[in-house]
Amino acid sequence: MSVHPNQPGTVRLQFASANDFSNTRLVHDTVMGGRSHGTLQPVETTALRFSGHLSLANHGGFASAQFNLKQPLPALNFQQIRLQLAADGRRYQLRLKTPFIPDGVAYVAHFDSQPGKASYEFTARDFNGQFRGRAVANMPVLHFADVYQVSIMLADKTTGNFDILLYDIEFSALQSI
Repeated sequence: MSVHPNQPGTVRLQFASANDFSNTRLVHDTVMGGRSHGTLQPVETTALRFSGHLSLANHGGFASAQFNLKQPLPALNFQQIRLQLAADGRRYQLRLKTPFIPDGVAYVAHFDSQPGKASYEFTARDFNGQFRGRAVANMPVLHFADVYQVSIMLADKTTGNFDILLYDIEFSALQSI
């Protein structure tokens, strides 16, 4: 976890850093009989490649990479998240978990990726509660400082290969949106 000396109130976590994330794991629709598959591989020291094949066979249709934060975020009033990645043009989900929601439920924001390296910005208003693809009402207010798990999920209902390079995620108390 790195705190920007020139931007107080900003924390950057690098997906390829063992200092920032622990217990990284893949969760695909195979847990329910689906046939999707994917892998996580380091790309030099700067990124992780999450790639594979999304299949709709056997009622499947999702592939995800989950990253548990190695240490809690500072108790700051973070206003935005900036996700830096290089993708394939598919629609992905940024999923966040806090200790104040039930197991299986996540705060979800969808984004249409652009081919090539780009940054995507989110505020708490961009996230909605979901459980297995269904909306969840009456979610607690999302405070980014409570996040303990970050996931990237592909569930765009389109069979085919996917490829995304995950660089970093930045939590900022400064809002540029």
